[in-house]
Amino acid sequence: MLAVLAAAAFGGALAAGDSEAEVGRQLLALERQAMEGWLKGNPDSDLARSDATVVYIHPAAEKRLEGLAALTELFERYRGRALFDSYEILDPKVQVSGDVAVLSFILECRNGSATSRYDASEVYRHKNSEWRLIHAHWSKARTQ
Repeated sequence: MLAVLAAAAFGGALAAGDSEAEVGRQLLALERQAMEGWLKGNPDSDLARSDATVVYIHPAAEKRLEGLAALTELFERYRGRALFDSYEILDPKVQVSGDVAVLSFILECRNGSATSRYDASEVYRHKNSEWRLIHAHWSKARTQ
């Protein structure tokens, strides 16, 4: 009986019956859409995945940003400017717990011959049949 209850609880823990691997594919697809937008200087895909209550921590921001309006204000400063020539998402890891998932990875950006790396952790909540970014924390990677 306990095994059946545990299996039912675990099965219900992943949003809409998705496996952790499937959630990982969905979150990485959202991340790639956002990065593809930034290749063109367009933050719309990044903003579209963000919840109204998003909290955003990034070296480009002077302080922690709270809410979609604050994030939009930051992103609009960069609209029309490609942030990098190419990028790669390295070592992604997804952890799922119920309707919440965490995506962590290293973003490697290349501009000409210069390469920079950022550590990223993003928290998503499954809401209204879609994954919404509710928290992001970016920092320059210690190893370049």
